[in-house]
Parts: sequence; C-alpha cells; structure tokens
Amino acid sequence: MLTHIWNRFSYIIILFVLAIVSSVYFLIVMGSQPSYQSITVQHGDTLWTIANQYNEEYSMTVEEFISWVGEENNLTSFSIKPGESLILPIQNPKLSTHSDNQFVMNQE
Repeated sequence: MLTHIWNRFSYIIILFVLAIVSSVYFLIVMGSQPSYQSITVQHGDTLWTIANQYNEEYSMTVEEFISWVGEENNLTSFSIKPGESLILPIQNPKLSTHSDNQFVMNQE
C-alpha cells in the first residue's frame, strides 16, 4: 500500500518536502539578518545632519555612523544629493518584532 502511494505521488511528496525545507531556511536566514532603515535624502541633508537626526536610534559615535553609511551605501565621497536613497544602521520600524505603541483609554 505505501509502495503504491510512493510510486504514484513521489514527485509531489518530494516537491512538498522541498517547499517546506526552503520556507524554513528562508525564515531562519531572514530572521537572523538585521533589517536596516532606508531613507531618501532631502534638500539640505548632509551625513552629519542625518547622523544627528537619528542619534538616539543607534549606538555609535557620529563619526562611526557616517563611516558605516558611507561604506554600506558604496559612497565614493561623503557628499550626498537630494533624492538619493541611503541605508542607515537603524532597525527598520516596519519589520520590528516589538511595538512601542501604547494604548490609552479615554478618561472622562
């Protein structure tokens, strides 16, 4: 009976098992990599002003932040232009596993 099932549905069973293994692997890999925030440079922004704007959200010095942003974004100079997209060493709030939201009840 099992041999008959295996002979008839072996391709489907193997495909199903591979799909499950691939899904688990993908979830493990995606869960272990940090998710960084991406921003679009606005007129007047510099790496220094961006570092100061996000200074409470990272645990680096301003110089380390600027260096990290330069290396991670493959910047050839520390000059940035409006419209450019930059990856920052800050956890992406959209993919965060915890919530900082507080629910407040109306008290009348």
